[in-house]
Formats: sequence, structure tokens, C-alpha cells
Amino acid sequence: MKRCSNCHRPALFSLVGIISTLGVSKRLQKSSPAILFCDACLQELCQRICSDAFSEAVNSAYTELNQRLRERVAASNAQQKSVWDDGASE
Repeated sequence: MKRCSNCHRPALFSLVGIISTLGVSKRLQKSSPAILFCDACLQELCQRICSDAFSEAVNSAYTELNQRLRERVAASNAQQKSVWDDGASE
């Protein structure tokens, strides 16, 4: 299991930064290594980001991914319950 880079709890998300040059032909771009975060530490990071635009962008992506993760877990739990219920009736 991968661990949060901040608190060492189980990680749920990774954050990768991409930095690009602007205003030059043949744009230069570099991405950072992935940094792992648990839900609580990523929420804290979103609250501490200084730039409003960057904070909104990261928070929006986090919110969407968190919602998708919750939906996936709920669907998986419903599927497991269905298999369990079908097996119990046999």
C-alpha cells in the first residue's frame, strides 16, 4: 500500500505538477514526480495554496476525483452486496 507523503496514512491521490513555458515557440514542459496524499492532507493542501486561480484549479480537480472515487466505491459495494445476496438465496 502506498503512503501519504505528509502523514504516512494510506494514500488515495497523487499530485503531479506540470510547468510549461509560455510565449516561446517550441514550448518547454516538465512534470514533477508524483507526490502521494491521503484525503485529509490533500484537503489541507487545497486550503493552503496561495494563488486563488491555482487553488480553484486544484480544488476543482480534487472534488471531481473524490466524487468519482466515492461513486466507484459505492458501485463496488453494491455489486458485492448483490453477489452476496444472490449466493445466500441459493
